Order: sequence, then structure tokens, then C-alpha cells
Amino acid sequence: MTAQQPPRLLRGIPLAVRNLQKTFGARQVLRDIDLHIPAGQFVAVVGRSGCGKSTLLRLLAGLDQPTGGDLLAGSAPLSAALEDTRLMFQEARLLPWKKLSTTLA
Repeated sequence: MTAQQPPRLLRGIPLAVRNLQKTFGARQVLRDIDLHIPAGQFVAVVGRSGCGKSTLLRLLAGLDQPTGGDLLAGSAPLSAALEDTRLMFQEARLLPWKKLSTTLA
């Protein structure tokens, strides 16, 4: 890290989700979600299968668009910070045929 880097890269970006809603056809997956994540904080999203965890993460990564509500990075729309956004999928996508070894030497 150098002093020439923008300060937000050193500390992270605060995220705010306000009244977030997402529907797929007639099915409402997310309803009135409010969330504030301070800059630099790690957050785990936990819940039962089908409760909307992946949908929320896809919205935050910019892979889907919300049906309603606001996604903010600081005071700007989250879409302005998508260049700094990273996503890691749960399953192997690069080499799906490659199996992970579970044995330790």
C-alpha cells in the first residue's frame, strides 16, 4: 500500500441496502431488506436453502438488478463501484472436472 492510492482502496467501501426488493415473476424472493456494512468489515450471510442468500450476493455483485430499493457504495449508487467488486462462486467453475484432494500428506 502506498500513500498514492485512493483512501477508499485502503479502507474498503461502506455498503448500504435500503428497502431492497427482488421478484422473479410472481415470486417475491427479497422484501424490504435494509442492511449497512461499514467499510472494511467482513460479513457472513447465513440462512436456509432458498431464503435469498445467493440472490442478495448477486445483486451486490451487480449480476442482477433489484426490483426495488437502493444499493449504495458510500453515498453513490453501487453500480459506480462495480469495478472494485469481486465475486467467488461456491462451486468450481474454472475447471469443473478437476477434483480437490482431501488427503493431507
